[in-house]
Amino acid sequence: MIFEIEEIPEGGLNFEVLEAKEHFGIDQSDCALSGDVKVWGKLTKVEREVLCSCDFNAPLLVVCTRCLEKFPLQVRGKLQIYFIPQVKEHRAGSEVEVQETDIEKEVYQEDQIDLRGPVRDQILLDVPLIRLCRKNCKGLCPKCGIDLNSSQCECKNDGPNDPRFAVLQKLKDKLK
Repeated sequence: MIFEIEEIPEGGLNFEVLEAKEHFGIDQSDCALSGDVKVWGKLTKVEREVLCSCDFNAPLLVVCTRCLEKFPLQVRGKLQIYFIPQVKEHRAGSEVEVQETDIEKEVYQEDQIDLRGPVRDQILLDVPLIRLCRKNCKGLCPKCGIDLNSSQCECKNDGPNDPRFAVLQKLKDKLK
């Protein structure tokens, strides 16, 4: 997903790319790409700056937050990136003012823009913090650790083990 600035015509460049999963470096034990990432969109050049508007589709293999089982998750998203050329190096110790709009910008070097970094970052941002393999996942037994989705355990449930939750249990009993 590297594009040469000089190859982008005045009217823009529509693209569709299927990039290998190895180029993104998303390979952790709880979240890993399970297939190649599809990215499509348009690059628009204004002098030396490039605006990229694109969509992506990334197949992931993630771990359920409740039962710790792996399951597939499709992450789809949109991305807008504003690429600007790298400016000359500032002297050490000199101050540079960062503006609010600078956060939405990416810097390119050598007359090439590389979409892999921004797409990787957006994929990871779009992964839900709480990932459930199914809506009604029962999770693991807090005492013996058995997966409650596949079998029942023999542990006795005496209510909340944490005394801080006793007040909530009393409130729940009153509302019944």
